[in-house]
Amino acid sequence: NLYIIDQHAAHERVLYEKTLEGLKTREYTSQNISPPIILELSMKEVELLNSHMDSFARIGFEIENFGPDSYAVCAVPDNLFGIAKKELLTEMIDSLSDEIYTGLTPDMIDEKIASMSCKAAVKGNMRLSAAEADALIGELLELENPYHCPHGRPTIISMTKRELEKKFKRIV
Repeated sequence: NLYIIDQHAAHERVLYEKTLEGLKTREYTSQNISPPIILELSMKEVELLNSHMDSFARIGFEIENFGPDSYAVCAVPDNLFGIAKKELLTEMIDSLSDEIYTGLTPDMIDEKIASMSCKAAVKGNMRLSAAEADALIGELLELENPYHCPHGRPTIISMTKRELEKKFKRIV
């Protein structure tokens, strides 16, 4: 069989399951960032962040008040280290504003925040070294559900030799 892996969907799945597992077991690791990322937030964003601060803290964010409408992000979950940018963090906060998320249980909020960590996944057009690709495939195959990203897209597709030969019109 020929296996084709969508590196973005695969990495999303790995990040999602790692984050959720960390939430369930209360085991997460944070990575300090220096200098901290300073977020200038609107009143609505401040309200959203404050109302979900516990959820962010549970997955490894360390966020401190840094003025009236500013917050300093001093640490991020280790799976976001190196890719946590101001835009990613504000996008994560903004996505909590969806009206359908009002009245959610803490577990549902945790799941929402875990799925937002997927925004940190490698993109489809990024080149991975052979070692990085091997590591990603290894992590993916250890998961309980390695076949779909958190949004339902397949991470792996396969084609048999027969299907491939049919595509190239070698057989009818």
